[in-house]
Amino acid sequence: MASQPVRVPEDVYEELQNAARLMDCTPGELLERAWSSYRQTPEFTEDFTAFQKAFAKGDIDAVTERLRTANAQRAARRAEKSRAARGR
Repeated sequence: MASQPVRVPEDVYEELQNAARLMDCTPGELLERAWSSYRQTPEFTEDFTAFQKAFAKGDIDAVTERLRTANAQRAARRAEKSRAARGR
């Protein structure tokens, strides 16, 4: 399978590089460890299970609603970060 580059914010990239150096591993190894930990969280398990069930039933409305909700939450978090960065 061909790999496709993943773009991450510069500050995340730098933090990953620094953390990998400190932990004496490659950035890829550190990301693998982080992903392995994340996929065991209740948040991921709940979302992934819901998507699997919706796709299995062909319930595209459930998929789009869950994505719409997640996007709205992500936008709200980004807006809050932006306000905090401006000191508001």
